[in-house]
Amino acid sequence: MKQLRRLAATVLISLPLLVTAKTKAPFKGAQNDLSKESLLVELTGKDVSKESDTTLYAEMVGAYQRDDEIGFKSRLQSLMSRFPQSPYADNALFLAGRMAVDHGNYAEAIRFFGRIEKDYPRSNRVVAAKFAKAMTYKKMNLPEFSRRNLAEVRSRYPGSPESFRADAELKMIK
Repeated sequence: MKQLRRLAATVLISLPLLVTAKTKAPFKGAQNDLSKESLLVELTGKDVSKESDTTLYAEMVGAYQRDDEIGFKSRLQSLMSRFPQSPYADNALFLAGRMAVDHGNYAEAIRFFGRIEKDYPRSNRVVAAKFAKAMTYKKMNLPEFSRRNLAEVRSRYPGSPESFRADAELKMIK
């Protein structure tokens, strides 16, 4: 019993010293980066710094399908910071916009859709993002912004499926 008490006392005394020695970083920014990485590993159970853009995107799609907003956003942040020119980046932003709309966060959705237009102007998702942005404005009861975006979809992308849908929506808004 005495040995057990001594062992517990030794552990309790040395534990704070061990923790401060492990977390001591050369400067404050490095300590912050370490804590962010360790938090991501703790939340997701995986070390995302060792994953490829394909793996991250696949996990994002899975998180989207499970409606796991925290897992989705952590992987989105990792993908966008580590692989901004990935072929999956525009699709990831589009999914983020869709998830934001599904959760009623319309302002965030509009930002995501706008980022696709601004950062990936040659993407195949631009017309879908523009249409989704218009529909989000419609959900926000902002018909003028919706009408403007739908007209732009119709004029800039004639013949696209979104263009035909924009025609139908414009008839309903007017």
